[in-house]
Amino acid sequence: MKARLKILESFPDRSFNLQLTGHYHSYNELHYHAELELIYVIEGTGTLLVGNRIEQVNEGDLFLIGRNVPHMFRFETYIYQNPLLQLGRMDAPLQLLTLHFNPDVFGSQFINLPENRFIQNVIKKAEQVQQFYDGMRNELVTMLNQLLKIESHGRLFLLMQLLARIAEGKEYRFLAADTNLAAYNNADETRLTKIYLYTLNNFHHTIKLKEIAATVYMVPNAFCRYFKQRTNKSYFDFLLEVRINHAQKLLKESDYSMVVISYESGFTNLSNFNRYFKALTGSTPLQSRKAYRSLAR
Repeated sequence: MKARLKILESFPDRSFNLQLTGHYHSYNELHYHAELELIYVIEGTGTLLVGNRIEQVNEGDLFLIGRNVPHMFRFETYIYQNPLLQLGRMDAPLQLLTLHFNPDVFGSQFINLPENRFIQNVIKKAEQVQQFYDGMRNELVTMLNQLLKIESHGRLFLLMQLLARIAEGKEYRFLAADTNLAAYNNADETRLTKIYLYTLNNFHHTIKLKEIAATVYMVPNAFCRYFKQRTNKSYFDFLLEVRINHAQKLLKESDYSMVVISYESGFTNLSNFNRYFKALTGSTPLQSRKAYRSLAR
């Protein structure tokens, strides 16, 4: 499967792009680009698929995605006043502050100067995709907002300060270890995108193997081999991760009973939900809800 190469818009009056927008630049598409991507979610919720990981995306999240790292954001487009019955549909808010920067604009001689080793450090760590938190996230967001307003003569200086802060910071976690673009087959351009989107749109219900295989015009056996080769996991392991990821979101954000959360996450009975949830997270749904609530206090 080939993730799409995204050619990002360039501007003659600047060496990097920083935009405050109400949409993502590559909607529901697995893609990669030559630029580093630092993205701050001001408003909105959704899902990030990168490498072999599925991550919830929430308001206040800040991610750094490396060069040529295949990734896909799927942001929620609607919210409901009554989510269970899907009544009172409204457009979901989305506001993003996104920096795209290609280190090649500096030239290899500049990047390889001893004083600039921190730039190489940023590039290397971004290959595993970073999520920043606490004080470091707040500092980086402040610097992004300053970059948005600063006069052109100060932009590069502040960008270098931003990169240096990323290089020296400790308050982050890696999201993905396996993000190698070479692992993708150039012959298949859209298959994984179709599989991911179909799964994210339908995981609440039973998804049969024949059904998901048909979305990419494969027979079930060939589909299973294909998916395992591309993601290093079975399709049903992936589906299970999507469902547990959604259950964690509901445990954090709602007061629904365990039975309702189980059903809304695509499980047909509570015992299976409890068993799989603990297998993937190391704790029961009830223990997780208590932990989320204690952190929120």
